[in-house]
Amino acid sequence: MTSGASGGRPFGRFPEPDRPVPPPGPTSPDPTRPRPQVRQPYQPFGRSDAGLDFTTPVELRCILQPTSEMRRMIPLLVFTFLFAALVIAVIVGIIVPDVAAVSFVAGLVGGAVVAGSMYMRLKVRLTRTFGELQRLRLMPHGMQRTDGTVAIDMPWATVSRIEVRNSALPSSRRANLALAGAAGGVANGVLAAAQTKVAAGIVGRATLTPLPGASRARLKAHDRVSGGRAHLRRGQSHTTEQGLIFPSEFEAGWVHGTVGAWLHHYRPDLQLPN
Repeated sequence: MTSGASGGRPFGRFPEPDRPVPPPGPTSPDPTRPRPQVRQPYQPFGRSDAGLDFTTPVELRCILQPTSEMRRMIPLLVFTFLFAALVIAVIVGIIVPDVAAVSFVAGLVGGAVVAGSMYMRLKVRLTRTFGELQRLRLMPHGMQRTDGTVAIDMPWATVSRIEVRNSALPSSRRANLALAGAAGGVANGVLAAAQTKVAAGIVGRATLTPLPGASRARLKAHDRVSGGRAHLRRGQSHTTEQGLIFPSEFEAGWVHGTVGAWLHHYRPDLQLPN
């Protein structure tokens, strides 16, 4: 039986003379030692980006909110309500000419239903697009933006400039609301105001590829922007010198954030906005 001797030798086994005892490792981290700083992919930073990894792709989520975007559509919704109410009131007035109140009430109810259904459809589409579909990938060879309708691939080498553009895609509703005479002018003016959204965009040669399940109306809108040269609604890809990617859809301070760092790394010759 082993026991502690008067020499103070501890209990247990002792290593052989030819087997050195390894030094004991730390049992707990030293709170006085500084910990390394880990930068998250979406954390904004300045121009001290020399130590960042630009070989691993980074994906940025869309930061746009459906509620803020829907505020821009209020003029269009108001016009839709008034126009639908007028049309329905006239139709009901022809059917029931003796009771004016019936046509008035029917117009108000019908206009509210039409405008409300338009609002809900837009909100559902924007919620799904912003939350699930709209992404920006930064890769060693370039950028790719997807939104469920098209994929825009723009290599770093083909980026030509940063330019302020209208980031809103023209809607196919122009044909539906373009009525004859003054009503058509009012409708198109309201629609243009709702679609105006100016922001700084990255311009360059890019390839647009239609995505599976994309809306034909949205693809047709992209075709109209190309001046009839694209046939995305037929499933054909299209290369354009005027490709556009708006980084503010993915970062509020993109110039000093992730997108700005990647641009600075691969295209230091570009002049970024202040």
